[in-house]
Amino acid sequence: MASGVARAERGGDDASDDSDGFATATATATESMAATMEAGAAAAVERLTARIDALRVALRARDDRYEAEMAPNGRSCKAAIDSDPEWRAEYEELKRLERDAAGVPRDGCCAFYVSRKRRFCISRARDGGTMCTLHKPFEGVDAVTPSVVEAVLEREAWRRVVVMPADDGSNGDVGASSSNSAARRRKTNVNRRMKKMTNPLAVQFQTPKVLDDAYWSRAYQGEHLSAPLLVDVGTAKGGFIKALASDCAEECTTAKSGVVYNLLGVEIFDILVDAANAWVKENASTLKRRAHFIGCNANVSLTALNMPNVRAICIQFPDPWSNKPNRRVVTPKFVDDLAAILPSGGEIYCCSDVRALAEEMYDVVSQNEHFVLDERTYERVGEMPEKANPEFVPEFDAAHKYKWIKNTHVRDDNEDDVGEDKDVPRRWLNANPYAAYTERDIVCEGKWRPVYRCAMIRI
Repeated sequence: MASGVARAERGGDDASDDSDGFATATATATESMAATMEAGAAAAVERLTARIDALRVALRARDDRYEAEMAPNGRSCKAAIDSDPEWRAEYEELKRLERDAAGVPRDGCCAFYVSRKRRFCISRARDGGTMCTLHKPFEGVDAVTPSVVEAVLEREAWRRVVVMPADDGSNGDVGASSSNSAARRRKTNVNRRMKKMTNPLAVQFQTPKVLDDAYWSRAYQGEHLSAPLLVDVGTAKGGFIKALASDCAEECTTAKSGVVYNLLGVEIFDILVDAANAWVKENASTLKRRAHFIGCNANVSLTALNMPNVRAICIQFPDPWSNKPNRRVVTPKFVDDLAAILPSGGEIYCCSDVRALAEEMYDVVSQNEHFVLDERTYERVGEMPEKANPEFVPEFDAAHKYKWIKNTHVRDDNEDDVGEDKDVPRRWLNANPYAAYTERDIVCEGKWRPVYRCAMIRI
């Protein structure tokens, strides 16, 4: 009996040894195959690099010969390359191989290949897309020719240009008098970045701006006043309104189920208002939507403006005022004013790349009894997925690096009276629900900053 048990134990040991040996052999074969594939890939990359280098040397020699023959004024150019089939073939092969050498874009990166720089665009892909906002027109396009790229870049530059108006002191008022223009101090370098936030509590911004039906009839040509009005509060240079009035007009109408908006930008810095209205006037013949800009303090003048048929209010990237919460735009009183001018079904859209500010705006609006989350918009646009820590991205640049002071008039979610909603997380939209963008959206993509967006609806 003992000898039988011993033989059985030896048999078990032999089976275990065979199993271990098979696993070891399999692992060795897998590692060998991986090493072979890696070596093959390395050899392919080496051959690709060598061919690229050889083509660059050959093309450089062609450039030198051409310029020597055409001296003293001749320089190689696209036309010269196109005139020589062999030269053109080498040039196209080089560009094709450089594209192959670039591989694939990083995870979350814009998928547009920048031929001139021989790499992919380093901006973050726009929310809800595969390319950044600047390269959005190329999504789904198989053949991107240099002429198409140039046309798109020219179009983007056209929309971002700031048209300097005559100094008439109008501050966005249609038909306003210019009698006080000499007394106003005007900033002239508005094409540059605005570095200082305007204090909304300054005495000159405390008088409400009162407008009447006659004003709006002049602004929107009377018969068009019945169209729903979309208001962008704190519009800055008006990039969002300009986009909605031009290239993004049809996409916005499609996204909003056929709604065609009148567009209004509200900005406290009056020189930007005058410049934006000058831009509208200069491009009136090509715009697809009616747009207008007015200058005032929205926190003081919102209800006094008597805006016709308001249906949507957008507050995008407002000044954070990190240590002066009383200067922020979205306050409980401001939301009460929004409830007063919006009808049932009216929309509020807020966003910021400063998370603390976005959370505060979310809480202020959602805690108002007149507003709830716009579930239809969340269902249509989708919710922001949990993203990897952007700090590991080389281009990441945090939006807010200062101590944040919470607004004491906003209820704290950690307070005991919150009740059952205490543990409900905030929900962020995956993209802009109006299928357009602001200048700040482009900045955030370049710096890989997440943008926190929310949409509420008037009940």
